[in-house]
Amino acid sequence: MKWKPGKKQISIMICTIICAFVILLIYYVLFKWYKISAGIKGIMSMLAPIITGCVIGYILSPLLNFIEKKFLYPVYKFAGKDLVDPQFRKNKKTCRSISVFMTMAIFFVMLYAMFMILVPQLIRSVREIIYSFPIYIQNLQNYTDTYLNDNPSIRKTVDNLITSYSTTVMDFVKANFVPNISTALQIVSRSMMNFVQVFFYFFVGTIVAIYILNSKEQFIGQAKKTAYAFLKQDSANEVIGAFRFAHNTFTGFIMGKIIDSLIIGLICFIAISILQVPYPVLLSFAVGITNLIPFFGPYLGGGFGLILLIMINPVKALVFLITIVILQQFDGNILGPLILGNSTGLSSFWVIFAIMFFGGIWGPVGWLIGVPVFACIYALFGHVTKNKLRERKLPRDTSSYIEAAYIEDDRIVKLDEADNLKYYVHNDSSALRKIFKFYKKGKRYIENVTKDCDGAGNGEESDKPENNHKKDDLLD
Repeated sequence: MKWKPGKKQISIMICTIICAFVILLIYYVLFKWYKISAGIKGIMSMLAPIITGCVIGYILSPLLNFIEKKFLYPVYKFAGKDLVDPQFRKNKKTCRSISVFMTMAIFFVMLYAMFMILVPQLIRSVREIIYSFPIYIQNLQNYTDTYLNDNPSIRKTVDNLITSYSTTVMDFVKANFVPNISTALQIVSRSMMNFVQVFFYFFVGTIVAIYILNSKEQFIGQAKKTAYAFLKQDSANEVIGAFRFAHNTFTGFIMGKIIDSLIIGLICFIAISILQVPYPVLLSFAVGITNLIPFFGPYLGGGFGLILLIMINPVKALVFLITIVILQQFDGNILGPLILGNSTGLSSFWVIFAIMFFGGIWGPVGWLIGVPVFACIYALFGHVTKNKLRERKLPRDTSSYIEAAYIEDDRIVKLDEADNLKYYVHNDSSALRKIFKFYKKGKRYIENVTKDCDGAGNGEESDKPENNHKKDDLLD
């Protein structure tokens, strides 16, 4: 006779397998984490071209939508057309192919402009700085001699610092770079291999990006279909809504930040070129790139340029500092709010927290995407909190709880209303409430026992039924 397991036995077996899997997972996380980390890195390395393509496609998706809605849709007149019409579907496909071609063409033109125009000038500026570094050190020392003659002690300290740091740099170069020329050649050859790998990733990623741009609606439809197939309707709606919010937050913040940084870099280049500040391309590029990092970025770019210009010409350094301060005030008060608005909904404190936290985890990538990631987490937590408050029929705005002492009968009692200490303790703190209640019952029990003892001493009867239950008040 064959044994056929019932539903109960099958449930027990499934629970046993899941428990065993969870125990193994906990063991590996606690004691074999390096193996899990190595496995994750291996998977990420294999999927690196696909991830690169997804990132390129996601970044270029707003440009594709702009080209379609502003230029191609009015030409093909899609408004009011039947979606089932074969001619409409054919025109839609043609429109998408044209928009993908135009998007990728703009993308490659921008890459060509960056590598053929911007990169050579950056390399030339860096090479000039390296060759002229001893001259800049001498200029800095001459300025210290000029402006610190009236303060011999301060000048001596500054000279010692400059001499010690320049000596340290030269010793470091002689000790590490000169004896390791053969190692440097190996590093260069390895870098060439890495360059080939990066080129391969970019080539495959570009092909993947074209497929994603061409079929992004189909991918989104498949994801929604999967959500409704495996989740309850309300849960699927919540998941899809969360992803939609994350998409709007990321595109609004990242694309807005890129446009804002391009404008700031261009304005910086024009301003310092007119003011004849040295290395305008390098400095404006540094200001534009670091402006992508919220809050701390402008200070990083401005600090780099200021340190460099102090060694070249302190007067130009002061001009550059004033220009950057004016530019950042314009960006923070006019341009940034105009482009970004309140795309994240985070206060300055949470912006700093997100940058520091995700920057510590993911490095420079965390500086760039930490704010929108934390904005999504913050919005999700706020959404769940408001739903819980709605279920309990409590106010959902934060201002209602700022002066709250406790809630009684669905009414928020403010701090100035809770002036009775006993009532406040009784209604606000659960731990103090238990202690206070225990103290009152113990005190009442002692009083009852004392009365009974006094009555027995006076010849009164103490075993009355109404007095027996008083001894157990403490156990109620």
